[in-house]
Amino acid sequence: MIGLVVWCCAVVAQAQNSSTSATAVDTVVLAPKADGAGRIVVTGRVVDYTGTSLVLEASGQKQTIPGKQVVEVRSTWTAEQTAGDDLWRLRDYAAAQAKYAAALSTEQRPWVQRLLRSKLVATLREQDRWELAAEEFLRMVTADPQTPYFAVIPLPWTAKAPSPSLEAKARSWATSGSSNAAALLGASFLLSSADRTSALKRLRELALDGDPRIALLAEAQLWRNAAVTADANMVDGWERTLDKLPEPLRAGPTLVVGRAWAQRGEPERAALLLLRVPILHDDHHRLAAEALWSGGQMLERMSQTAEAATLYRELVRDFPKSQVAGPAGERIKELAAKP
Repeated sequence: MIGLVVWCCAVVAQAQNSSTSATAVDTVVLAPKADGAGRIVVTGRVVDYTGTSLVLEASGQKQTIPGKQVVEVRSTWTAEQTAGDDLWRLRDYAAAQAKYAAALSTEQRPWVQRLLRSKLVATLREQDRWELAAEEFLRMVTADPQTPYFAVIPLPWTAKAPSPSLEAKARSWATSGSSNAAALLGASFLLSSADRTSALKRLRELALDGDPRIALLAEAQLWRNAAVTADANMVDGWERTLDKLPEPLRAGPTLVVGRAWAQRGEPERAALLLLRVPILHDDHHRLAAEALWSGGQMLERMSQTAEAATLYRELVRDFPKSQVAGPAGERIKELAAKP
């Protein structure tokens, strides 16, 4: 670790003192230890970046940094990628998707291509274009099995029957013997289909997977099925399990556990969990909207109607194209009409 810090300081000093470099540099933000406090900023040229490691070249020397220490990578992006990011922030998913696809068609750096695929997955996921999102995600995972962008995985966290086309593909994914990420996607979509029994069996198998990302997400998908009948002790155990998940993977599972507490008649506990989603995971726009809607309902149960109306207004303002924006708008009017 001392060697890395010394090297990082040398790289930063060299970058700051150099006045003749004609090549744009990349900036990498590191945690001194994986998930540790404090940050180190280094510059150079990113040769490659995967979930396993980042290779940075500076002053003619290459340094391999563990992927878990990488917090952020900043680079010179194309105009299309920058425009896509702007459109994403505006919630214009279709337009952002088109810009990211255009950027991907011209981008030469493999590590940036993988980043762009993750952005494509997110835009497709937010449009409920599940088949394309899953296929793009699986391409990304095939290129980098330990991808740092695994959190964009387009898993369903609310009950909705898949389309016939998606159901057919989900069956194929669920039986995949070569990709447990594909099996997780397939079995999760089949939970809301006639193949629910086989999907549950596959998810139980995946909950024992050696990859903790796969195992914990498969376990959380099983909660979806058990939420209606689970008792308080079971839901309490699920909530403790949330802490085992890497923070970027908690959005969907948190929504499930929050709604399970609501079904158990625990509105305060439910609301506290539900509101974590829009606060900590607002990159999952659809899930954030669902959590605001359910959180507002919990506040109403506790007779906190003014606070509930505030959540509904936030939902309508920030996620106007979500499926729950309409009901939230109507509820705002109903609450305003009450004496």
